[in-house]
Amino acid sequence: MAPIVRPRRMPHIAAHTLALLLIAAPLAAQQQQPIDQEYTAKIREYLQDPRISTELVDHLPAHPTIPTPLKFFGRIVGTPGELTYAADIHRYYQALDAASDRVKVWKIGTSEEGRDMYVLAVADEATIRDLDRYRGYLKELTDPRRTSEARARELIQTAKPIYWVTTGLHSGETGGPEMVMELAYRLAVSDQALIKNIRENAITFITPVLEVDGRERQVDTYYFNKTRPTGESRLPLMYWGKYVAHDNNRDGMGQFLALTRHTNRFFLEWTPQVMHDLHESVSYLYTSTGTGPYNEWLDPITVTEWWTMAQVDVMEMTKRGVPGVWTYGFYDGWTPNYLFFAAHAHNAIGRFYEVQSYGPDNNPSLRVGPQTTSREWFRPNPPLPEIKWGPRNSVNIGQSGLLFSLDHFASNRRLYLENYWLKNKRSVEKGRAGPTYAWHVPANQRRRVDAVDAINELQRQGLEIHVADADYTLNGTRVQRGDWIVRADQPYRTLADMYFSVQNFSPANPRPYDDTGWTFQLMRNVVVTPVTDSSVLTRRMTPLTAPARATGGISGSGRVVIVDHTTDNALVSMRFRLRDVPMRAAQADFEAGGRRYRAGAFIIPDADLARVGATLTELGLQGYAVAAAPSVATHDLDVPRIGYVHSWQRTQDEGWVRAAFDTYGVPYEYFADQRLREGNLRSKYDVIVFPHVGGTAQAQVNGLAMTGTLPLPYKKTEQTPNLGANDSSDDIRGGMGIEGLMALYEFVKAGGTLIVEGATSTIFPEYNLTTGITVEEPDSLFARGSVYRGIVTDRRSPIAYGFNAKVPVYFSQAPVLAVQGATPGGGGGFGGAAGNSQQQNTTPMATRVTVSSWDWNAIEGIAPADAAAAPAAAGRGGAAAGGARGGAASGAAAGGAAAGANAATAAAPRPAMRDTRPRAVLSFPANPAEMLLSGTLAGGQALANRAQVVDAPIGDGHVVMFGIRPFWRWQTHGTFFLGFNAILHWNDLDAGR
Repeated sequence: MAPIVRPRRMPHIAAHTLALLLIAAPLAAQQQQPIDQEYTAKIREYLQDPRISTELVDHLPAHPTIPTPLKFFGRIVGTPGELTYAADIHRYYQALDAASDRVKVWKIGTSEEGRDMYVLAVADEATIRDLDRYRGYLKELTDPRRTSEARARELIQTAKPIYWVTTGLHSGETGGPEMVMELAYRLAVSDQALIKNIRENAITFITPVLEVDGRERQVDTYYFNKTRPTGESRLPLMYWGKYVAHDNNRDGMGQFLALTRHTNRFFLEWTPQVMHDLHESVSYLYTSTGTGPYNEWLDPITVTEWWTMAQVDVMEMTKRGVPGVWTYGFYDGWTPNYLFFAAHAHNAIGRFYEVQSYGPDNNPSLRVGPQTTSREWFRPNPPLPEIKWGPRNSVNIGQSGLLFSLDHFASNRRLYLENYWLKNKRSVEKGRAGPTYAWHVPANQRRRVDAVDAINELQRQGLEIHVADADYTLNGTRVQRGDWIVRADQPYRTLADMYFSVQNFSPANPRPYDDTGWTFQLMRNVVVTPVTDSSVLTRRMTPLTAPARATGGISGSGRVVIVDHTTDNALVSMRFRLRDVPMRAAQADFEAGGRRYRAGAFIIPDADLARVGATLTELGLQGYAVAAAPSVATHDLDVPRIGYVHSWQRTQDEGWVRAAFDTYGVPYEYFADQRLREGNLRSKYDVIVFPHVGGTAQAQVNGLAMTGTLPLPYKKTEQTPNLGANDSSDDIRGGMGIEGLMALYEFVKAGGTLIVEGATSTIFPEYNLTTGITVEEPDSLFARGSVYRGIVTDRRSPIAYGFNAKVPVYFSQAPVLAVQGATPGGGGGFGGAAGNSQQQNTTPMATRVTVSSWDWNAIEGIAPADAAAAPAAAGRGGAAAGGARGGAASGAAAGGAAAGANAATAAAPRPAMRDTRPRAVLSFPANPAEMLLSGTLAGGQALANRAQVVDAPIGDGHVVMFGIRPFWRWQTHGTFFLGFNAILHWNDLDAGR
């Protein structure tokens, strides 16, 4: 690095003047390269405080043919009051590529809405020409099984590491995409010694916008709000991506979103050594290390690299007098669901910055809290109590930090290449040393199709999967030919360790930043068991080189096809793909054709074997043909008309539910809660789904405040071409209101089924529209984002069809649902009276409930048939007995199903007096020691016997309340079917009472 030119010691000089001298002196020493005077003047004009600058960014070098942002856009980066669309940023990057041999730009993927994601590579001319050769070098260093130690040592001397800068993930954080335009130009053009060092010794990748859909909406929203008169309401940023907002940085494990999959695939293709994601939040520049606890499966080398790089940032910025650059006291490093964990899972370094907000409007008086202005060991030059801030401040501080990091990385390229090699080598050696040598995934487990999906997801994320070529036994574990083996002696075994391990997060730790438990096989409810027999590494197996497939189709003979209810999510796809095919559901376990089936099994009488067989084959499901329908009580699977409600108050909390519906082909009509006020809902819908919104019940009913006098539209116009995605409105203010709430109530009374989850589960109880259900708020409870044991307390409820007696579920702190006077279901209590609740709330926070074990062998297989299940009987109640019927498969389809079935399969008429007590379908265990499966828990007594899933009858219909989150972040595939069951059996939820 070039030496810093320092002023002579002047003991009494003002700090402000010292900062100016520190800026000016290096600039004077670098006049050998022409300066873009117009651009540099604008930097100085827009900078709100001269202390927020360094000699690297206080000017811009000129170039005769390569366009600056000023030449391209007519404004510099950091111009107050201006933002740039992603499409225009990409155009600028393409212009750099066209003008400079040091730059290469290409597309890395497309968003759900068809917008392109890009990456820019910048290095010296020779490196850019040989980019693929350098990629090959890094691939060699990735796999010590194929690369010798001698070759690795040679590569460490000659290879060039990759530093990948990403930004624009969180659409409301606007500065990163702007800043990296100037960064790309500077890296390509500047002759400063520091930047030449970066170009010659490293390869810098830049992805300027990860969430391209949300960026365009953010820019539209900003400029729309500038047109609003003073005193009128402002439009919040709606719909970042098609499905989720801020959670797009929590998709690292599920990898549902297009941006996550493209990022992960690109990472595996290029194997960069650093992924550095830029964000905006805390003051002024936070460089990540985290408070801990760090994820326990990260190589200790990675943790040290975090600290080394962060301390370089703090040191270099602090010695230049830049205030407010710090580390440590933000984030933790525990949960692997962040996007930059693509690096950690593959033995690289994941980093992030949090930079003070870009704006883009100037802030003449930025004040930060006193907790951030104290001088600490991790914050030697803290933020100021007050400062003038603006977008140019944000550009200067973030770009300077990045340049110092890149220089350190380039100067120490051999160190970071050696560390990368060693981490890959240690991963392989760890698998050979044990005690875990592999993980076994049975191919013929009960949830076969979802097990295939899990294997394919693991393979997409970089894990090598093998298929057993023979039957063998490993320490008592029976491996069958065709089973999957995840070997532990592979470079990316860190990913397997992080996913398959059980987490135990102590409540004594600093407050967790996000979830504390996520064990992959529990969340997906598939069998994955560790192998502690070293001989597994010598057994016959073949690498899986293509996506795995589940074998489906029909076996046996006869016109009645039975598909067992395994809770594989493809079953709901089957029903809606064959929506015009009459089907019935068994209300109890039964035997037919020498096989045993669970309650909820799908019975297709007089089946079109060719059509049904083709669908089952495509979905990987197995059907069995028999000559006659089994003698078991059944009900029709009437296809519902589904309404799906969202709130303008907080869009996209619901997006994960919508993602599951879209993936598995569940049709719905999507609309805002305001439309509920129109009433007459039962004539349009049989099922209404209203997923989590957040906030109190009152806030969810009221919606956005009716402030101002003008409507607040969200729609596509000539001025806002990117708005109006997913849904639109002439005025998004106001929610459902009491009118809409009562319309929902009338919908349920008239025979509809309302499905709510998370915070929306509290609305009916809080407004006293349900009886016997209390929402508790225990002060002692600490249950942050973990996996818990669910007990099926009502085995006969259709919501529980197909599930074992115990189910791993995701729950995070609230809501806690207590049910009094519940209908008996075979599982114990469902929550106490108010006095009991108060007693439980006194459980001390320090009470620690340890992680309990989960025994797949004990819960797998088919549970015994419920002897108390409703007996088979002829005849079926009509609309009067069961509420109004609706949907495409009602009426004639139901009649056709009954006509084609054995008489013994017909359901019993419903009783004249309906049991209206709530049913606690799934509950927490009575013993707190049995609750926690992975994550954290303290004060667990407050959850004892509390309901996780409640079916509350009102009038002729039902409200199905999920206190757990069955559709959480594309991770909880194992509980999706709790929601799907509620939909499929919408008008037969009273079955088994």
